[in-house]
Amino acid sequence: MKYQRGLSLIELMIAILISSLLLLGVLELFINTNSADRSSTALNRTQESGRLLLSIIGTDALRAGYQGCSAASSTTKAGGFNFPADALTAAAASVTLRYATPTDTGTLFGNNKSCANDDLYLYTATYSNCPLNGIQRICKRSNGGNNDPIVDNARIVSIEFAVPTAGNLTWSDSASVSAADLANVGALRLTLEVSEPREAITRTYSSTYQLRNRI
Repeated sequence: MKYQRGLSLIELMIAILISSLLLLGVLELFINTNSADRSSTALNRTQESGRLLLSIIGTDALRAGYQGCSAASSTTKAGGFNFPADALTAAAASVTLRYATPTDTGTLFGNNKSCANDDLYLYTATYSNCPLNGIQRICKRSNGGNNDPIVDNARIVSIEFAVPTAGNLTWSDSASVSAADLANVGALRLTLEVSEPREAITRTYSSTYQLRNRI
């Protein structure tokens, strides 16, 4: 009686086929897991960028119109601007926010003082789209300086202002709101779009800020 040693050609081919199928299954699982991980990371990145932008712009929005230890409605002239009317100015997808700050910017905020009797200075922040080489960006310009990019692959979709009209609030876009209306608005609504081109993910984020120095 003869005993078989090793594998026959057919058995070897079957073993290779089964191993290949198992390897393909593992490879497909790895590719799908890796793709899902990349998409999740990209989505988290867009969410973090959206939160960062809304937080930075919101910080200045909440301070807009601050005049120190005096009533928000007090008339003050600082750096050629009349407050409270000029606390806000706007253009298409752009907003400028002005307020008093204890940090020396080189321009005194009139004769106004803080409640601790410290000097106050005029601070100006402008937010706008500033694309470069085809890449969408949102920039901040402080006190008339350069446009400094905050986040790439992001753009301001719209900036709207709550304008009191006949006892009601009407939302007006930054491209069409008048200077007279800006002097009376009590809130602004910001809508941003943040994308992750490598994973073709785009998300829109929006937030409304009450202008507490106008309340």
